[in-house]
Amino acid sequence: MEKDDGDNMIRVGDVVELQPTDNRNRQLRAQEGKYDWEVLQVDTPQCLSGRLGYFIKHIGSAHTRWVAESDITLRTYKEHRYE
Repeated sequence: MEKDDGDNMIRVGDVVELQPTDNRNRQLRAQEGKYDWEVLQVDTPQCLSGRLGYFIKHIGSAHTRWVAESDITLRTYKEHRYE
């Protein structure tokens, strides 16, 4: 998915799916069932060497983590969520 297109950019409040791009992500998905996450912040954190990253929180728990663009895909826009 293109992240630089203004209409498709992942923003704070969107729900994203964690992709199995590395061992930790695969473990979170397979063993803990953590697929859906909410975006809390978009920034360029030091832990990602200044690259664009997303601070996400698992829906249904307090688990948070920073991930790179390639680790997530958009599932639901903030505007389409019903809480």
